[in-house]
Amino acid sequence: MRRPRIIVLGAGVSGLTTAVTMSMAGCDVVIYAAEGPAQTTSALAAAIWHPFYQAPDLVYLERARHTYTTMRRLSADAASGVRMRSLTEYFRRDAGVPWWAECANGLERLAPANVPSRFASAYRMDVPVADAGTYLRYLMTLFLDLGGQYVRRRVGDPASLLDDADRVVNCCGYGSRPFGDSELSLSRAVVLRATCDDAVRGCFIDDSDPASPTYVVERDDDIVLGGTADLDLTSTVIDERQVEDIIRRCTGLCEGVAALRVVEARLGFRPMRHVPRVACDAGHPRLLHNYGHGGGGFTLSWGCANDVLRLTGIASGK
Repeated sequence: MRRPRIIVLGAGVSGLTTAVTMSMAGCDVVIYAAEGPAQTTSALAAAIWHPFYQAPDLVYLERARHTYTTMRRLSADAASGVRMRSLTEYFRRDAGVPWWAECANGLERLAPANVPSRFASAYRMDVPVADAGTYLRYLMTLFLDLGGQYVRRRVGDPASLLDDADRVVNCCGYGSRPFGDSELSLSRAVVLRATCDDAVRGCFIDDSDPASPTYVVERDDDIVLGGTADLDLTSTVIDERQVEDIIRRCTGLCEGVAALRVVEARLGFRPMRHVPRVACDAGHPRLLHNYGHGGGGFTLSWGCANDVLRLTGIASGK
C-alpha cells in the first residue's frame, strides 16, 4: 500500500511536531522550510509548558493536556532536553485553582505566609520545560530517523505544492500572513539569558499584565528571564530600560534573580491570532494550517499536531 505523502511547511516546534506525528502515523513526510530550527522563533522561547493569557477553553485544554503528557514522557530521555520542573505561579486575584491545572502533576496551593503581600494566591505544580535548541534538534533527529526528509526551501504559495503531495500542512507562523491571513499579527518578545546559579531553583510566573509577562525559567544550561509582549512593534532595538525592568520584575518573583549574571538579551516575534488556526483551508481541502499559537507554541504543539492528523483522516483510513 502506498504511504500518504505529506509536505510540512516550517521547522519550528509546530512544524517539527506535526512532521513527527505524521511520520509515526505511517506517512512519507518532507519538511520544506526557509530556515532551519535554530533560526526559528521557537529557538528563542523559554519553552515552558504554560497557558499564558488563555481564557478557559475546552479545545485548548485538550491540546495542552496531550502536549503535557507527551513532553512528560519525553523528559525520561535525557537527550530530549525536556525536564520536569517545579513552577510557582502568582495571582493578583484569588480565583481558585487555575482552570488548566488539572493537566499538571503535584499541584499545591502555597500557604499565605509564603506568598508576597501584593499577590492574592500562588500555586505550585510540576511542568515540562525544554531547552529549546536541544529539543528542536531532538525533534529533527527523531523525524529524520523515522524516514523523513528536510529540504531548505522558501515556498510562495502552499497550494502550489498540492500536485506533489496528498496533503500540505502550513506551519509557517507569521510567515503565513502573505498567504492571506489578515487575522495574524506580531507580538515582540524580549527575554534575557542568565547563567545558572543555585540561587534560582525552579520556575516562577506572574502573567497578570498582558504587556509585561514576568517569568523566571530554570533550564539545564541557563535561566531565562522575561519578558515583554509588545503588540505590532517590529523594532529590533532592545531598550536598556526594558532589560532593567525585566530584571526588576523577575527579582520581585524570585529574590535569587538578583545574584544572576545576565549574558544575553534576545528578541523574537510571536505569531498571534485570536485563536490558533488548526483547520483545513476553505479553498483547498487538502491544504491544512497549524499556526498562530502566540506564546503557546510549546504548550499546544503535540495536541495541535494530533488534531492535524485527525483532520487529514489518514489515521482512520479515510
